[in-house]
Amino acid sequence: MTGLAGAVSIVIPALDEAASIGPVVEACRATGAEVLVVDGASSDRTAAIASAAGARVLSQPRHDPGKGRALCLGAEHATGDVLVFIDADGSHRPDDIPSLVEPILAGSADLIVASRLLGGSEEAVGGPGELVRLTGAAFITTCLNLRYGVRLTDSQNGFRAIHRRSFLDLELTARHTTIEQEMLAAALRAGLRVLEVPSLEHRRASGISKVDPARMLPAYLGSLVRALL
Repeated sequence: MTGLAGAVSIVIPALDEAASIGPVVEACRATGAEVLVVDGASSDRTAAIASAAGARVLSQPRHDPGKGRALCLGAEHATGDVLVFIDADGSHRPDDIPSLVEPILAGSADLIVASRLLGGSEEAVGGPGELVRLTGAAFITTCLNLRYGVRLTDSQNGFRAIHRRSFLDLELTARHTTIEQEMLAAALRAGLRVLEVPSLEHRRASGISKVDPARMLPAYLGSLVRALL
């Protein structure tokens, strides 16, 4: 599968994901696309393993941390016309990347979000943390649907594709994982064409999520208020 060469850049934000980053990079490189790993000052061998697997590794400045800033840094350095954002923990399916970018390359969409509600999720159930995440995501998605008159199912999934020029023009400012809802709201506000495709979410390959729902709650609520204005 090499049809994405030159047209697509895959950006992978990573922080202490040495156990999973290698296979993720290899699977992404199999698409033929450019692969960039933005390393957020990892304390393990994430950067070295990503480089050995064939990714171009960008070092995120310690004074400018967060997933949101990592995506922006990757977008600035990417060479493809279309950006794909995918997590480093092995939860997303690189095999679904062609279906993500196809509508954009065909000129029928500007932003494609991989939907876990349409494709299923191994992470959606199992404990109180999963319940909080699922409930919060459903609430945010409902609010955005009502505000912008759309009917999306998964506003929070970080696995998505967008025109690089469109992404840069949105001038996103979120530092952390709130960038997903900021990106979607800004795209809808700007009149971009947003579609979803089904994608199964796996359990992360190792370790635990870096996102603490309780700690991030004020940030998510603040981001949602700005998205609805």
